[in-house]
Amino acid sequence: MERVIDKTIIAACCLTALLFVPLDVWVVAGLLLAIAAVSFYEGCGDGRRWIVLVAFSFVALFIPAFAMFLPLIAYDSLREGDVWLRIVPLIPLAFAFRAWSFASYACICLVCAVACLLSWRTDRILRERRNYRRMRDQVREASLALEAKNRDLQAAIYMQVRLATLSERARIAREIHDNVGHLLTRGIMQVEALQVVHADTPRVAADFAEVGSTLHEAMDTVRSSVHDLRDDSLDVRGQMEEALVKCGIPETRFEYEVKKMPSEVAYCFIAVVREALSNAARHSDASCASVTVVEHPGLYQVVVQDNGSIDPFEHPDAVASESLARSSTRFESACSNASQQGMGLQTMEDRVRVLGGTFRAEYREGVRVFASIPKEREGDSV
Repeated sequence: MERVIDKTIIAACCLTALLFVPLDVWVVAGLLLAIAAVSFYEGCGDGRRWIVLVAFSFVALFIPAFAMFLPLIAYDSLREGDVWLRIVPLIPLAFAFRAWSFASYACICLVCAVACLLSWRTDRILRERRNYRRMRDQVREASLALEAKNRDLQAAIYMQVRLATLSERARIAREIHDNVGHLLTRGIMQVEALQVVHADTPRVAADFAEVGSTLHEAMDTVRSSVHDLRDDSLDVRGQMEEALVKCGIPETRFEYEVKKMPSEVAYCFIAVVREALSNAARHSDASCASVTVVEHPGLYQVVVQDNGSIDPFEHPDAVASESLARSSTRFESACSNASQQGMGLQTMEDRVRVLGGTFRAEYREGVRVFASIPKEREGDSV
């Protein structure tokens, strides 16, 4: 918009020279061609658009009336980087001195000076505006990056506080179980022993029975509190994410879409995820692993998938055979790993079967471990 305003002002100034020269067809043609040349220069993004400026200046050498509109050409010529392009409009302007009166020539020279000044001023304004926008974008980008780091830091602090809280709950549960629970158990045994000793004295035995009932009730309350603290200290998502980080596989993905999960199901899924990721890290050449935990209306489901190229179910001895070609020591190590892997799969299946669930391990563009447990069992949710 600034360029359009500048060129409108220059064109108006050029028309003032008509006060000193007669109006003829060449003057009108020069005006139209000059407007067409600067419009083409402004709208064309080609690097050779300066040709129209040179062409108009060349024609102005032979038609002095065209030189009246050289300020418009000078305005755009000054925007070019080459010095020779900047001085092109001055050549026909120098030759036009003989064809014009002194007043007309002085007016056109003054307008050329104004055009050059406007071009320099607008270039500087636009350059400063671009620098301002670039700096503004950089500041905005830095601000967004800082906000993202701040959010990550707050999330990390929240996670650390949560982990510390859960760890403290687990410690308290262990302390209660190891100390208070054992003391109550010893007190119950002592009371029951005294009941046997004083069996001949019904009144005393009844008093000890009442004390024993109170101790049993206290023991049940402590046991319930310990289980509640233990379940509250269980961070299912955090432990699964920790298992993904520690498995050693370069690329990992994790999806967790569960609101509530019974504690026994949570412990089962954590064990399945850890064992499946451990098998993928030790017995597969996988570069990517994903863990998906989903809560459906009737069941809980976990899927562990890697992209390994080794099928342990179709070629269980592939790794061992390759190792055998290298050395017998490595063959024995591979056989031992294969045995451990088989035990791991069996252990995962046993854990799921105990809860009435379904377990399946297969090779599908990588090893895929699938486990689902129905929601029929009631339990404390975590």
